[in-house]
This record gives sequence, structure tokens and C-alpha cells, in this order.
Amino acid sequence: MISAAIRVSTKLANHRRFGLVSTIGITLIGLIIRFANLANPRLLVFDETYYVKDAYTLGLFGSERNWQAGADADFAMGNLSGFLDTAAYVVHPPLGKWLIWLGMQLFGADSAFGWRFATALLGTLMIPLVILIARRLIGSNFFAAVAGLMMALEGISITLSRTAILDGMLAFFALLGFYFVVRDESAWRKRLRRTRSDALVLRGWLLLAGVSLGLAASVKWSGLYFLAAFGLYTFLVDLHLRGRLGMPRVFAIGQGVLNAIVLLVPAFVVYVASWLGWILGSGGWGRNAKPSWYESLWDYHLNAYSFHTGLTSPHPYQANAFEWLLSLRPTALFFERYEASSACGWLTDCTVALTAIPNLIIWIAGLLAIIWLGFRNTRKFDPKSFAIVTGFLAGWLPWSFYLERTTFQFYAVGYAPFLVLALAFAMHAYWRKGIARRLKGRSGAIAVLISAVVIVALYFLSIWMALPVPDFVWRMQMLFPFWI
Repeated sequence: MISAAIRVSTKLANHRRFGLVSTIGITLIGLIIRFANLANPRLLVFDETYYVKDAYTLGLFGSERNWQAGADADFAMGNLSGFLDTAAYVVHPPLGKWLIWLGMQLFGADSAFGWRFATALLGTLMIPLVILIARRLIGSNFFAAVAGLMMALEGISITLSRTAILDGMLAFFALLGFYFVVRDESAWRKRLRRTRSDALVLRGWLLLAGVSLGLAASVKWSGLYFLAAFGLYTFLVDLHLRGRLGMPRVFAIGQGVLNAIVLLVPAFVVYVASWLGWILGSGGWGRNAKPSWYESLWDYHLNAYSFHTGLTSPHPYQANAFEWLLSLRPTALFFERYEASSACGWLTDCTVALTAIPNLIIWIAGLLAIIWLGFRNTRKFDPKSFAIVTGFLAGWLPWSFYLERTTFQFYAVGYAPFLVLALAFAMHAYWRKGIARRLKGRSGAIAVLISAVVIVALYFLSIWMALPVPDFVWRMQMLFPFWI
């Protein structure tokens, strides 16, 4: 029955309204999952203890302030007066905290819904963005919708959308930058084929990509990995296209330099602008360390860089980049066991947990698809599939050089959309050509894979949404002892 529905859906996908209707429907599913029960737990969970309180004082003073010991409980209860007069030393750029502050302005600084509104909104917007990208890379409305559905049901993306932590916002802006890079590749390919000109060209889509990736870096410095990777991608694609068209490849060097400028200048301007509160004020940490604001800002960044590269504090949920690939140590963002509590609703006792466990079908099958696409490009370079591999490597590879540093699996939210795109790309290739020319049963195999994604999502949904469940349900969700 499901395979028959797949066959019908692929035919309906040719209808001119299918793309719009499917995008709206799938985005609505993702929105409900990300916004329902968003205010619970009504506590500062995991790194919210830093970012939410920092966001509050950032909005008040233009830079972060220190807080009294034990301020988390008071803040969660609506007592927002626990900040001190001293400047706080923070190691991440301000933009993500400004976005958290905007949500607090809309719904109240004492509202847990307000703290998490920005991350939930950007996490939801990633779904139609994935659909738009998939439609361009795959060329199929149906498999673009499949990609969107998988994005809506991806576990780490859901949990990071439901917490006021920076990595989900970084993932959105990196994906937005990727969308503009994909648009640029298409426009540049058409231009070269039409004109065969070696003149240097300012490429507007890359300008937008630079702005978006500057926003990503203004949330966390790891946005720079995506900026560097996508810049290199445009150069390699240019070399490839010129070679195929019989044009001198040497001119790709000049265009590559111009592309780098077009990406870097707006990214730099956006990044510096995100620090305006600190620059225009006088109370930020290190603001007056040097005679000029730019010298002080540079000195601040040197301090922050030393912190990041030297961070080796042990943590029970730390996981290195290779452990992320197989989800060996998912991050428990919140856990509480309740007895006879109103938190349990109709249950007499319950467990409430929020853990960044990925959708395991997407995680494993998507990784296999990435590996397949990588080998595929060693045989025959394909700019569209290579773009997906580039996005994955930008989100994962740099972290593999910091195995001793304290890192967490939820950092992988940055490359989660590229696993989704790789899997959708592979499913479409299988639908068109099968494996080893075996074409029978394709719709059934795809239906099984999509059904598995949905079933796994339903299995873990309570732990992604911090819903109260009997304790035995939580224990069943902890599939491996090393997850606890």
C-alpha cells in the first residue's frame, strides 16, 4: 500500500501546485514539533545558562554582564535582577544572543517560550530551505518533499531548535549561505555556456552567500569553516566548467580571487557589525584594553581563540567528531525524574528528558549516502552532488583535528541538513536507475526507508520534545548503555 502511494505521489509531484502544497504541509509538521511544549522545561537547560542570561544583559547594556551565583533558578522564576556591574568574558560572538533577546522582547524575558522562540523559528525555516535546495540539486518535487520531511523529523535538529543554544542558529545561516552558493553555481554555469567570456564578474548570489555566512560566523566562529569550504567549492567548480567548455582554466584563478573578495568583504562587515553594542559602549569585557576599539576587539579575539583551542575540561557528555558519526554519545540537555508532580500531567510519576539523539535512519543512511557521493565524484565530478559533500565536510572535517578539545555531539547539527540532502539525492538516483540495473521494487524500498524514518521519529519524539513519559519508556529509548 505504501509503495503504491509512493508511485502515485511521484506522479502527482508533476502537478504545478505539488511543490507549494507539500512544502507548506511538511513545514507545518516541523513547526508543530518544534513549537509544541516549547516552554518546558521552564528552566535554563545546559548552555542556556550562559546564552539566555547573556542575551538579557546584552539587550540592556550592549554587552554581557556577570551574574550572581545561583542566578539560574531566580531567572527561571522571573527574577531578572541578579546581574552584576562587572563585564562578563564570553567567547562567542553576539549575534545569536541578540536573536535570543529579540524573542525575549516579544514574549517576555521571563518566558521560556521567549528564550527559545528564535531557535525554534530558524529551525522551522530550515525545512522549506532544504526543500528549495533539494529541488535545485535533485530536480524532483517529490524527492525534494522527502528531503523536507526528513529535515522535519531529524532529531538533533529538533532538539537544537527547542533550546536557546547557538548551534541551531549557526546551522540555519550556514544552510542559507549554501542555498545562495547553489544558486550561484547554476547561474554561473549558464553564463559561461552562453558567453564563453574570460572577463571577471561580480556574482550577486555569492554576495548574498557572503552576508549569510558572515551571519553564521557572527553566531559562532565555526561558521568560518563553511565560508572557507564554499569559497573553495566555487573555485573548483569554475575550474571544472572551464575545462568542460574548452576554456583556459588559468582564468579561474582571477575569478577565484574576486569570488573570495565578494564572499569575505560582506562577511567581515556583517561580523564587525554584530559587535556594535560592544564597540559603541564602554562597559564590555576588554573594551578599554587598548587605545582604540579595533585594537581592543582584536585583543579580545586573541583571548577567545586561546580559550577555544585550549578547552579540555572533562564533561560526562563530551564526544569527538568521529563519535558524532555513529551517535556514540548524544548530549543529554535535560533530565528529571518526577513523582506525584504536576509536571507529569495525567501520569502519577514520570521522566522528562531532552536529549539530542539523531534520527538514526537519517544519520546512518545519510552518512552512507555521503560516502557514496564522495566516491562518485572521484570517478566523475558532479557540481551538484559535490556541493552536498562540501557542506558535510565543512560541518564535520575541521572538528576531526580537535579530538582532544571538549566538544559535544550536538555540534553535528551544522551538517545534519547535508545528510538529509545526500540521502534524498541517493534515493532519487536509485529511483531513476536502481542498483546494478535492478529496477524492480524501487518504490517499495523507498517506502520502507521513509517509513523507517517516521517510525524512528515517533519512537524518540518524547525525548526530543521533553514530554513526560513513564520511566520505562525513557529507558527503552536509551538503546545503548553508553547513551545514559
